[in-house]
Amino acid sequence: MTHLSRREFLENSMLTTAAAALAGSAARTALALEQSSSPGEKLRIAVLGLNGRGQDHLGGFMRRKDCEVVAVCDPDSEVGHKKGVEVVEKATGKKPVYHQDLRAVMDDKSIDIVTIATPNHWHSLAAIWALQAGKDVYCEKPVSHNVLEGRRVVDAARKHKRICQTGTQSRSMPGTRELMAFLHSGGIGEITLARGLCYKSRPSIGARGEYKAPESVDYNLWCGPAPMARLTRPRFHYDWHWQWDYGNGDLGNQGIHQMDLARWGLGKADIGTSVVSYGGRLGYVDAGETANTQVSIHDYGDKLLVFEVRGLPTDPYRGVGVGVVFEGTNGYAVMPSYSGGVVFDKDGNQVRK
Repeated sequence: MTHLSRREFLENSMLTTAAAALAGSAARTALALEQSSSPGEKLRIAVLGLNGRGQDHLGGFMRRKDCEVVAVCDPDSEVGHKKGVEVVEKATGKKPVYHQDLRAVMDDKSIDIVTIATPNHWHSLAAIWALQAGKDVYCEKPVSHNVLEGRRVVDAARKHKRICQTGTQSRSMPGTRELMAFLHSGGIGEITLARGLCYKSRPSIGARGEYKAPESVDYNLWCGPAPMARLTRPRFHYDWHWQWDYGNGDLGNQGIHQMDLARWGLGKADIGTSVVSYGGRLGYVDAGETANTQVSIHDYGDKLLVFEVRGLPTDPYRGVGVGVVFEGTNGYAVMPSYSGGVVFDKDGNQVRK
């Protein structure tokens, strides 16, 4: 196995690629497709990251007759064995290979598909490396930790002619697709405003200090392309979401789903002609860095997208805490979930569900 320095990894992954993510719905979409039970047609799967969404990745592929989870990878060896190896072996009777270093997965030519449920700062680089190794990829949202990385993933998929799918699974929900078709057909008139809402309470993550990573974690591998900085948050797992080197705050966590739906409803695929955003981390002082209170305004000329992150207790807007509200000339539509919505006339009377 070839070992690269962090700098070499970044240069080889980011600067030598050129190509296309076929972004779309979640891994569950594939479950609805016809499945072959022939052993010779089984796809060999490796799952990177076994906490949180990684468990859904395992479950989705283990339910398929035409897939076999043959490898699991996590820089936390305890998580890798307990939530990876043991889960797969118990469900399937077959023991997958455990890797602490994802480079071993990329070097395994027998693996067909790599799924990525790592912290955000690893998403694009892991995807690019897998695509370069000739594997198809399913990557959790957000595809990238920043815009540049995401564009390089697109370049890599096109260059190597591989599939890269991302987890905006709301687009696969029948109720959501029905509502979008209704909106696009003029069901509430001309849509002038989409309000994306992420009113999700996020308490303090604890005082900033100097902490030790769990003994089972290879911290160098966990950091990967991020700075090898001292650990300043009390809880190692999950709370990386709220530190800039690794996460994107709730706009890039929960909010990415609602941002996607808001743009879809407006019929837009870009960020607008201009964007204004303001906010901060309010209500407490802790180890977190990302905003828990933020407003972003995307100007599309004749339309606006206003996105709100409110991590402090906030009353719902039109009955919605996490969701999207579309304002039209003849009424409005409310999406309080991933799977559909309710349409009202201008006087607030429900006309469609």
